[in-house]
Amino acid sequence: MHLLKNIGFTLSGLACLYIAYITGTGEILNYIDFADPLNELFFCAISLMMGSMLIYIGLSKDEIKVPCSKELDNEWYNESI
Repeated sequence: MHLLKNIGFTLSGLACLYIAYITGTGEILNYIDFADPLNELFFCAISLMMGSMLIYIGLSKDEIKVPCSKELDNEWYNESI
């Protein structure tokens, strides 16, 4: 399950990068009519950012642990009461 989730993120990132590529080359204009060239530019930029972040998430480790002590947990619990 763990590997499947990471593969899903990575493949989604590759799909976003492909969408950014066809937006940059102008091929997407056969499918989507943008009202302004600036809209097309921002669509490409958002696709690039989303694709790169999804690939980063897909390739990163999930075992990131934050060190925490029992005393700190008790202190936070006492403050919330």
